[in-house]
Amino acid sequence: MTALLLAGQAAATTATRVQNVPRAALPPPAMPPRGFHPGLFASFTEPLAGLANQEALAVAEESGGGGSALLWQGIAAWFADPCTGMDQYANGFWKLQHPPAREQPSHFGELKQAVAQSILADAAQASAAAGGAEAVLAATWASAQSPSGRQWSAFQPQLAAILALSSRDEVERHLCEALPRGQAALLGVERYFRRGVLVVAEGRGEGTTGLHALPTAHPVVVSHRAQIAALLSRTGMPAAGAESAARTIMEMEQSIAAAPAQLQSCTREQAERAVPGFPWATLWQALGLDPMTALFADLARSRQVAQLLRDRPVEDWKVFLRYREAAVLQRDLDSGTQSADILRMLEQRPGGRLLLSSWYGARADPRWFAAATGMFDTLKQVFRDDVAASALPAEDRVVLDQTLAATRLVLEQAGSGRDWTAFPAGGDLVTNLQSLAAFALHDDLDIIEGRAQGEDTALPAHHLSIGTNIIDGLVRVSPALLASLAGQAPQREVQWATLGMMLGHELGHVLSDAIGLSDPGQSLMAQEDAAIRQRIGDLWSGTSHLDATRVLEEAGADLRGLSAALRAGETEAAAAGRSFDRKRFFVAAAGLHAANPTARQLRAQLEREGHPPGPFRAELGRSVKGFDTAFGCEPRPSEPFDHILPRAGSTAAGALHPNPG
Repeated sequence: MTALLLAGQAAATTATRVQNVPRAALPPPAMPPRGFHPGLFASFTEPLAGLANQEALAVAEESGGGGSALLWQGIAAWFADPCTGMDQYANGFWKLQHPPAREQPSHFGELKQAVAQSILADAAQASAAAGGAEAVLAATWASAQSPSGRQWSAFQPQLAAILALSSRDEVERHLCEALPRGQAALLGVERYFRRGVLVVAEGRGEGTTGLHALPTAHPVVVSHRAQIAALLSRTGMPAAGAESAARTIMEMEQSIAAAPAQLQSCTREQAERAVPGFPWATLWQALGLDPMTALFADLARSRQVAQLLRDRPVEDWKVFLRYREAAVLQRDLDSGTQSADILRMLEQRPGGRLLLSSWYGARADPRWFAAATGMFDTLKQVFRDDVAASALPAEDRVVLDQTLAATRLVLEQAGSGRDWTAFPAGGDLVTNLQSLAAFALHDDLDIIEGRAQGEDTALPAHHLSIGTNIIDGLVRVSPALLASLAGQAPQREVQWATLGMMLGHELGHVLSDAIGLSDPGQSLMAQEDAAIRQRIGDLWSGTSHLDATRVLEEAGADLRGLSAALRAGETEAAAAGRSFDRKRFFVAAAGLHAANPTARQLRAQLEREGHPPGPFRAELGRSVKGFDTAFGCEPRPSEPFDHILPRAGSTAAGALHPNPG
């Protein structure tokens, strides 16, 4: 109870305000939260909101402290019942240590912060003598820290090239050839999976979205125009000319911004027919694309650019390009010089992310992936055994077994195998960043054209990520996630409940997304989905708050992952002659999703992505067979979730309660 008393003392100011509220205004302490039924937000506003007529919740949401409500939280955690509130039981004290804040506290947030800190420590020790990605990182890091590496003189070659433009053809070539040089300011190429997307940026700088729809006399517009003029003056343009040029630039930006984004997949010939007057041939040539390679092109804004090329004189384009390219340079030069600033700067750029990923992945301990592969293969066998014993028709069992057998675990490691030896790293920050942008673009173009080798669509190795690519039959996991989970408790129950459950979750998606099932097979899978809905029915409050389809998909994958990980861990323990602690397993599984959102943050999360929040997922373990016996709970109304599919010979095949366990 010492921690509880300290928590109350730390919030003395708020406690004093609470004491001054009439006693009649204070309701009794809330009962332990029971998931999300009947109200989704109930467990997040009690006991916080119940104290001092919402005052404590307001303090928590605005300043990150819950006042004396922390004492009630501690008491609720101390007496939490896992049978009715697993999240509070497993994560209540964690929430006490991580009070609500402007940035929602979460277990995964802690892991991300730990990865960032390790990167900062290791990047500071990167050596140019190491070669490869580490040498490039060392040079880039040093140039970012050194004042001599941050000089506006780096803009002089670009400015000279812009001032030398004398015709529309030269302007078009400059626009297109800036991309492979890493100096793109208007056009850009992004990659989604293996498809390229040509984007046309409407404006530069933060807060420009929607700005061009405001009246010209609006204070925000006036301020932005003054910022443009100031930047042009910084490049050496006289003040009077800069003010006039700023108006021209904003007119051109407004013309582009007025066109809504309109993406359409086009080969070069198709794009030329759709938007004549845009330099498509020059662009394809500059990027080294085959004429038959299709890009998703923003045709509406490309049409606006084509019109500006026809209507605006070369001098207008010169001041426009001068500002656009200077704005990119200013962002780079004005970024901070502290290690955290440099990491943030690299992380915000595709080339920087690719460099960090290649460097981080090369340093990863191969034992982490070997251990994960062993767990994955064991889990895959549990799934295949359940499929073989299921009530599915024989032909569907073959389809699912083959799908599972072909599924592989691979490392999520963008930049793996890329050759960094020829990278022109130097002492100038701008040159290094432009070279990184060019390197990343060439890397994307190799993938778009099908020239890249290996797992070419992977995400960065230094991000916490795990996911399933159904098309390729791959489950991807990042070295950063493996490293983070490897640093957790050494007990196998914890490892099976965290990494094992996550791998099982992905296999659950492989199973549910498999194609080629017969009509009877699809019908049985639909019955299983109905049973999952029934099991989670008392944990969420319906489509008015959550995306029902997304909840079902994620909850089903979680239940299958938990069940498979539990049984795999118990089988492993039995083979080794040791016991398996189910309580530790379920507590660790719930702890993986620890989060402490305020009602406002939770509502914003649901409106933004519709994904089940962490506290909801922490409760799911209560539906898995073995939970009730582990904690001595009364049996739930619905049958516990055991095998990943209804078993052959059970009443599940034709009943409303599949999978009786």
